[in-house]
This record gives sequence, structure tokens and C-alpha cells, in this order.
Amino acid sequence: MESLKIKKIIFDLDNTLLFISSNWNDYYQRLIDKYNFKTTPEELYSTIGSFERNNVDKIITKDYFIKYINEKLPINFTEEILENFLSNYADIPLLNLDIITNVLTYLSQKYELIVYSNWFAESQVLRLRKNNLLQFFTKIYGDDTLPIKPSKRGLEKLIGDDNIEDFVFIGDDISIDLEMPQSIGMDTIFYNRKNIEQDKYREIHDIEELIELL
Repeated sequence: MESLKIKKIIFDLDNTLLFISSNWNDYYQRLIDKYNFKTTPEELYSTIGSFERNNVDKIITKDYFIKYINEKLPINFTEEILENFLSNYADIPLLNLDIITNVLTYLSQKYELIVYSNWFAESQVLRLRKNNLLQFFTKIYGDDTLPIKPSKRGLEKLIGDDNIEDFVFIGDDISIDLEMPQSIGMDTIFYNRKNIEQDKYREIHDIEELIELL
């Protein structure tokens, strides 16, 4: 693969770098049991996962998130529960941590690594710190700093006075991660982990391929 001439890498985290282990279901079930929620782990997981898709380009507060969950599910989701959810979610083990560490070790020696989070930044910081990954990133942007991606104004604020050609955005979802940065002229790399047929984006099928590509 031809190497890109870039200086800074913007990462999507979840499902691009960070994959939680299969016991995520147990974690949601414990939360449901603790607070006597009338829902299932799958329903709670999918509802939380749908949040960003339904709130593109918005700067999100915790109150807004809590209201969204309570409107979608017959539960009483509170700020206390949210804090419990965020702090404990970071404890779910990650898959392929050795591989991710090796990839970030290599890339951080050549590029500035940045996170544009699609989730609460403080929770992502905690997760990265607990897994000894925080050291590789110079900046972590989240819902309380920039609008939820994909966002033109969010990316423009993140880039600041730098040149857009200095950046590449790496993500695993074309519509959520890549369409917006590509539309404003930023290089993109599609982590095509589901083997989607496409010819618009430069792609990898394994995260370790970044070492060869970059």
C-alpha cells in the first residue's frame, strides 16, 4: 500500500481500536438487576448505541442523554446511574489489547494521535488510562467539547489553524465516521472489519495493516 503523507491521525475508538469482550452482556444485566430496569441487555445496549446516530452534530449534555434514554425505554435512568454506568463500563476487558498497544506504539513515534470520541470523553479517558493506552494520545475530544461526529464544525474546530492535509481520520463506519471528513477534503481510512463492498475509501481489514499503510 502507498504510504500517506500525513502528520496527525484522528481515531474513532469504539469498534475501531477498542473492542469490549463478550462479557458486555453480563455488565448490562448487572446494571438492569441493580436498578430493576424493565428491559433487556440487548435493548439497553442498542438504545445507547443509537444515541449518536440520532444526535449528529449536537453538543450533548448528560441531562440530554438521560432524557433520551428515558424516552426510549420504560426505565428511570438518572445521573447517578449514568455515572455508575460510565465508570464501570470502562472496566469491561478489551479484546486484542496487545495488538492495539503495538500499533499505537508504532504510530505514536511517527504521528500525533488524536481521539474524536462519539461518547463521553471522561469515560473514554478512564478506559484508555485503565488499559495503559492514554499515553499514546495528545488530545481526546468528546461530546462536551465538540459536536457528536460526523460534524463539519466539530472537525473544523479540531483542526484549528492546521492544514487539513495534515490529518487522516480512521473509523469503522462510513456514514458516522468517514463521509464528513472526506467531504471537507480530509484523508480517510476505512477499517472494513465487516468486509463491506466499497471503492470510495482507502481501507484496511485488520488494524495491524495501519503499520504498513502509515
